[in-house]
Amino acid sequence: MVGAVALLLVTVIGGYVGGVVFAPSERELGQEDPQVTSGILVEPPGKPEPSSEENEEEEQEEALPAWIDLEVTYVLQNAEGDRVLDVAGGSTENGAHVHLWDRHDEENQQWRFTPVDDGHVEIVGVGSDKVLEIPRDPEAEPGAALLTRTGSPNQQWLVEEVEDGVVRLINRESSQVLEGEDGAEENGTLVTQAQDEGRPHQQWRLLPLD
Repeated sequence: MVGAVALLLVTVIGGYVGGVVFAPSERELGQEDPQVTSGILVEPPGKPEPSSEENEEEEQEEALPAWIDLEVTYVLQNAEGDRVLDVAGGSTENGAHVHLWDRHDEENQQWRFTPVDDGHVEIVGVGSDKVLEIPRDPEAEPGAALLTRTGSPNQQWLVEEVEDGVVRLINRESSQVLEGEDGAEENGTLVTQAQDEGRPHQQWRLLPLD
């Protein structure tokens, strides 16, 4: 009888101590700490992920040369000579012709960049709020022109840095670059697209306006 009682006491006490030692703590039950798996810190479930809009904005900023400010208005000066991208006659009509002209900083020579996607931008004429495009219409005059925004890839450009302050502008639809035709420098020189040969007349200085 005495032996049976002693055995019962040993079992009860052992079970209690085991429960204290092996029971999960309040920390284990009530908190989700980062876990380490194979040496890598794993965040607990439920941590908010960056929004898709934030990711898109970061991608756009990373895709453009870091020194380009989307809030700034620029003059686009051809690297062959000193003439600039100009809307002929200050026109604001669809199909307005774009060429090279002496710099005077009026609105028909002012341009802003608007992000689209995948690092591409629209080049927006300040005087018209229309975008620079390579026309698809076979009836259109040759060369670049202004048109109301359609969202088409012929109105979108990749800005690729050549050197500090100098870029090439690559049309999204054709993968060709914007140039002063045949390297001419005179007023009225057609601004068009061509295969990239790395020539100065296919490159542009972005000059911020004060």
